[in-house]
Amino acid sequence: MLNTAIGKIWVLRLGNAFLGVEPKAFKEVLEVTQPTPVPLAPAPLLGLLSNQGQIVPVFDLSHTLQITPAGSGIAALLEFEGQPLAFMIDEVLGLRTNLSGAWITPSQEPLFSAVLEEDGKSIRILEVRNLFAHLSLQMSSPTQPSAALSQSVPQA
Repeated sequence: MLNTAIGKIWVLRLGNAFLGVEPKAFKEVLEVTQPTPVPLAPAPLLGLLSNQGQIVPVFDLSHTLQITPAGSGIAALLEFEGQPLAFMIDEVLGLRTNLSGAWITPSQEPLFSAVLEEDGKSIRILEVRNLFAHLSLQMSSPTQPSAALSQSVPQA
């Protein structure tokens, strides 16, 4: 799963976490003031917004990633196989282009392909395919993730 040929990544900050996104998936930064709520939607979906004539779901990954966000009102717009998705972020730190000296290790977390160590910071590289699959599963599942987890563990 590790792409050892990572040449460039966009570095985003969500709370105290640094997330990396490959340029082919990262489209733009959106200002999110008030997404249109979706009745009965699971917690990670904040709502929908229109961007250049396209309906975009806006997610809050802070619970999924166990991060406390600062709440800046901006979102990263990603695209995978023609499908848009935005998630709230606190800051775009910039495009990293020279990663040859960085230490890259495979990630043990399913939403990330690798962890890049740079200047004393751990930047977790998002596996966009897995992020889309994870959020799609959460949207289609009638139970909350914590309830589903407790049901799968035998009770003593």
